Amino acid sequence: MEREGGENIDIDKYNPYPSFQPGQAEAINQILDLHKEGEKVVELNAPTAAGKSLDLFVLGRVLTEELAVGRVVYTTPLVALVNQLQETKAFEKMPVLKGKRNYPCGLLRESLGGWQTAEDCPFQNWSDAVQNSEGPHCHACGYHKAYAKFLAADFGATTLARFQMGGAIHDETTVLLVDESAGLEKTLIDRATLTLTDRIDLDHLVPSLTVYYHELEKEASELDKQIAAAKGNLRKISELVKARTKAEREAKKTAKVLAHIEHEHPYIIDKERKFRLLDGRSELRNLVEHLDLVVLASGTPATSILTEDFAPVVIQHPIPVERRICYYWPIGSMNFKERQATAPKMAEAIAKLHARHGKKTMVHCGAYVIAQMLYERMPAAAKRWCILQEKADREGSKNQFLQASQAVFLSVNFEEGLDLKGPDYPLNIIAKVPFENIGDEFVKARNERDNYKRYNMHAAVAVMQAAGRCTRSVDDFSETFILDSSWQGFYNRCKKLFQPWFVASLKRYQENSLEAWAL
Repeated sequence: MEREGGENIDIDKYNPYPSFQPGQAEAINQILDLHKEGEKVVELNAPTAAGKSLDLFVLGRVLTEELAVGRVVYTTPLVALVNQLQETKAFEKMPVLKGKRNYPCGLLRESLGGWQTAEDCPFQNWSDAVQNSEGPHCHACGYHKAYAKFLAADFGATTLARFQMGGAIHDETTVLLVDESAGLEKTLIDRATLTLTDRIDLDHLVPSLTVYYHELEKEASELDKQIAAAKGNLRKISELVKARTKAEREAKKTAKVLAHIEHEHPYIIDKERKFRLLDGRSELRNLVEHLDLVVLASGTPATSILTEDFAPVVIQHPIPVERRICYYWPIGSMNFKERQATAPKMAEAIAKLHARHGKKTMVHCGAYVIAQMLYERMPAAAKRWCILQEKADREGSKNQFLQASQAVFLSVNFEEGLDLKGPDYPLNIIAKVPFENIGDEFVKARNERDNYKRYNMHAAVAVMQAAGRCTRSVDDFSETFILDSSWQGFYNRCKKLFQPWFVASLKRYQENSLEAWAL
């Protein structure tokens, strides 16, 4: 393709698949044009099945192999997505680096037993490890191999936490590609949150934090000396390394908190003594200040709560609307006052809907108490198929659902990161509109500050993400049902927050009637 300025870039050769879907190549070229024009933040609005991950992969290769922009990093707030990238053969030219705790340490596991990882490494660096250890373990260190492979390439993928750690990866990066960016603000705020220990005097916050920071630095330095003195005692060194890592992380967070206070960024200290930012704008600025380009990609973008200074690129939804209809069927309100009365009726409605297909039904409950409530009130014929998500075993509950031949999954917080494609997943139910807890002091303080902007945005994004779990390709099919009657008022108030592709899919449903009409 001939580009402005005489550049002739054949982006097709970087596509590991036979061809692009409609809109994909155009989106890549638009982003390249915006980058050339000096845009720093670009929002890629690419709905389910539009191929945003492929777009980011091809874009990264073009930027590094054709335009030689320096290091390009593909990242995401969703750790599970990084694992998927590593397992996707089409993306094998993009090395993946995860955090140290994802790589087992053979030396420590053999010496100490249990689950020891590269995070517990008793050596200052890999050279020291190779020189001072016996046996093959350090030579075969999985983390070092992944790190070396990542640094040897100009384009690779890593977790957001690993990117934010600093060092060569962070400092050498010129372009950051963020997949599934709708949750970026929450992740940035969570990573900037600090629990203030009793050593910190809240009445003299800045002086107390400053003293605490220097104490942590001194503590880490003392631990270094102890690690050096414990040479050869792997168990003791491992324990000391864990303590030093904890002190260093706490010191970095404390320094970050001091910087936020100094620059008067909005925050609260909650009843659990947690310092929490009320918005993530300052954290985004810190993330991107040294970069030439940041691409925030999502089918449900929320870039506007992080910055107004961005350029949008939009790919139209590739799945025909009739294959992803979202019905509103108001069974009753699931707010605190009314959910006891609504739950039996909603459980019966879920059972009826499930019986129409008799396959696997995804139910988004919004909270564990609601999931439990629906499970207890489910009719006997349907209850035998129910999988109630366990608080302590989220992944186990998910895997039980995926492996079942028939099931009703009463789930919590699976609005994103779950790919339920194919004929086994024809039914997707939103039992409760996923509003944040309005009584939470953090949510309350934020609502007072931004007049419910983030509260409404988070709920709208969560509904759209939930509605996209089961129709994942152009030849796929599923129906989504919203049963919580709180939906109508929320949608009427906040219609502008919903993407056109979602609005087009909405219809009102009436039981025992073939009639359905647009909201």
